[in-house]
Amino acid sequence: MKKNEIWRLALLNAPFAQRSTPLDFLKDLESGFLYNLIKDEPPAVIAPVLHCLGYEKSQSVLEKYGMPLQKEVLRAMYLGDMVDSGILSVIANALRRKIEKKG
Repeated sequence: MKKNEIWRLALLNAPFAQRSTPLDFLKDLESGFLYNLIKDEPPAVIAPVLHCLGYEKSQSVLEKYGMPLQKEVLRAMYLGDMVDSGILSVIANALRRKIEKKG
């Protein structure tokens, strides 16, 4: 299976992609900025963020990661290691603060 096919399977297995989430504000951000925003986060944070972005934006952010982190994030996404909306709100608030600091 080609890398893009694996990405597609993982990204389409997105339980949050079909409904509104506290992370929807990230959809308007450029992929490079998003990557820089979450690049130092653990896979347990990166996976739900990417799930909320939709396929194309998630793929453009994910491809910026190197291995083995890319593989860990894809695994978390594919296996559905997701969090509830309360945790998504915590992640959203933390990312908003990071954006404010970056100015």
